[in-house]
Amino acid sequence: MKQYPFMLREELRPKLLWVRSFAEIYNPMMALKVLEKLRTDFPNATLCMVGPEKDGSLQKCMDYAKSKNLNVKFTGKLSKPAWRDLSVAYDIFINTTNFDNTPVSVMEAMALGLPIVTTNVGGIPFLMTHNEEGVLVPENDVVEMATAVKKLISEERTGVFLTENARKKAETFDWEIVKHDWDKLLNQ
Repeated sequence: MKQYPFMLREELRPKLLWVRSFAEIYNPMMALKVLEKLRTDFPNATLCMVGPEKDGSLQKCMDYAKSKNLNVKFTGKLSKPAWRDLSVAYDIFINTTNFDNTPVSVMEAMALGLPIVTTNVGGIPFLMTHNEEGVLVPENDVVEMATAVKKLISEERTGVFLTENARKKAETFDWEIVKHDWDKLLNQ
């Protein structure tokens, strides 16, 4: 956990972070549509999208952001230390995937203290409990995700509650903890 310093964000701003590969299965376009929806209430809302190009989705996202005049930063692929350092400037982590197992980027966001709004797909509901460690919304539901982000911004204590719980859960994923569980299992 030393590589993932926890930063408590008591007053959340509409500064969103998205970290995935630009591939249709991860639904990056949804992140842009969430930002677009948020602009109604938060004209200064921003989004940073971190990840490599996989299937042409990056260019589609860049074109959409430009056509809608959205405040989006595209970084390309970053090393883990670089995106961890970048995360300090953002307040809410959004995960828009259509398919997934247990995404490492979500576990990392949990450890870093970023409140998370994610689609409720694949293994994600086994990784976090809705309204305990993060907010789970239906797949491809832009309105629900934007509503969840607005709620986090307006209800200061909710973000603190979620991130403190998420950090505790993320600590259970640390190798120093997990290796003892594996040892017990393998030596039964």
